[in-house]
Amino acid sequence: MIARKLEKTIIAVLFVVMNVQAQDITSPIIHPDGSVTFLYYNPDAKNVKVVSDCLRRRPDHSAFGEKTRTEKMTCDSLGIWSLTTRPLLPEVYSYNYIVDGTQIPDPSNADSAYVLLHKVSHFAIGGTERTNLYLPAPADKRGHIDSLSYYSEQQGITRRLLVYVPNGCNEHTKLPVLFLLHGVSGDELSWLEHGKATCILDNLTAQGKIPPMLVVMPDCNVVRKIMRGKRTNILRNMFNYPALCRGEFERDFHELEDFVASRYNISPLRQDHAIAGLSSGARQAANIAKLQPDTFATVALFCPVVHRRQIPDSSDSVYQVYVGTDDMFYNNGKNCYRRLKKNGVNCTLYETQGGHTWRSWREFLTVFLPTLFSE
Repeated sequence: MIARKLEKTIIAVLFVVMNVQAQDITSPIIHPDGSVTFLYYNPDAKNVKVVSDCLRRRPDHSAFGEKTRTEKMTCDSLGIWSLTTRPLLPEVYSYNYIVDGTQIPDPSNADSAYVLLHKVSHFAIGGTERTNLYLPAPADKRGHIDSLSYYSEQQGITRRLLVYVPNGCNEHTKLPVLFLLHGVSGDELSWLEHGKATCILDNLTAQGKIPPMLVVMPDCNVVRKIMRGKRTNILRNMFNYPALCRGEFERDFHELEDFVASRYNISPLRQDHAIAGLSSGARQAANIAKLQPDTFATVALFCPVVHRRQIPDSSDSVYQVYVGTDDMFYNNGKNCYRRLKKNGVNCTLYETQGGHTWRSWREFLTVFLPTLFSE
C-alpha cells in the first residue's frame, strides 16, 4: 500500500516537473482507484499540510458534517509539496492547505466556494450513478449561467440572482421554471459552488431524466451586502436573523418573478412552476407557497427549518420534504411532514443518512429534479 502511494506521488510529481518554473501545476490529481494526489509548489514554505474531510477514516455523522483531519505534505528538491490519500468513496470533498500556519485554498484548483470568511477548494470523485452527476458534463451538453440583478421597489435595494439556462435554449425558448433558494449561510452563488447545481442539471438533462428547465437562484438575504464585492456568510446573516424572520423577501417575491418573466419565455402553466429551498430557504419557500397558493405546483423543503405558521391549512400543491437522519433539525422536518399530511396536503417524505450539510442537499437535488414537470 505504501509503495503504491509512493509510486503515485512520483508519477504526479514527474507530471508537473516540466512546468515548475511557471507554477502550472495540476492539482488535485484523481487516480483511477479513487485516491487523490494534492500538489502545491512553494519552495520557500517550511511546513505545508492538507486539511480535508477526505482524510477522515470514519464517516462523519455530526449535525453539520464539517469534521476534518490534517496531514503533513512532503517536499521534494524542486519545491513541490505532495500528499496522496487512500482510495476515497465517491463524493464531493473539500480541502485547503495550511502553509506555515496560514490556511489557503489550492491555487491550482478553480473549483472553490466560500465557507464563513474564507474559501475552500473542492473536488468530486464519481463512480456511482449519483456522484457522477457532480462531475462536469461534456462541453456540448452544458447550459449557461446568466448573472443578473433587479431593483426591488418594496425593499429599496438592488438584488442579485443567477439563472441557469439549459443547453440549446435561450430567452425565446418557452421553459418551465424552478426557483431554488439557499440557506442562511449562503447567497445566490451557493447552489453553484457548493451544490454543483449546474453539473447536476447538465447531466440529468443530457441523460433525458429531466426536461430542459429554467432554474432561478436568487440572493435570499434580507439586507444589503456589507461591502461591494463581499460575499454574504453566516456570521453576517445570523445578526440579521430577526429581519429574516419578518418575511420581507417572501412578501416581495413577486418582484423577482416579474423580473424573470420579463427576461425569459416562461411557461404560464401552473404545473410548470416549482419552488425549493434548504434550511431557512425552505422556510422562505414554504412562506412564498402559502402567500401564492395558485403559483407553484410543487414545493420542496430540504432539511426545513419551518414553523407551524408556514404550513398551509390546505393546498393543491404537491409538497416534498427531505430530511437527514443526522440533522439537528431532523425532528423539525418530520413534524413538518406530519402536519402537512394531517392538513390533507399531498406530501412525500425522503430520508437519507446525513446532517445539515451540502452533501445531503446535493443528494436531495438529484432526487427532486426528476420529479418535476413530467408529462
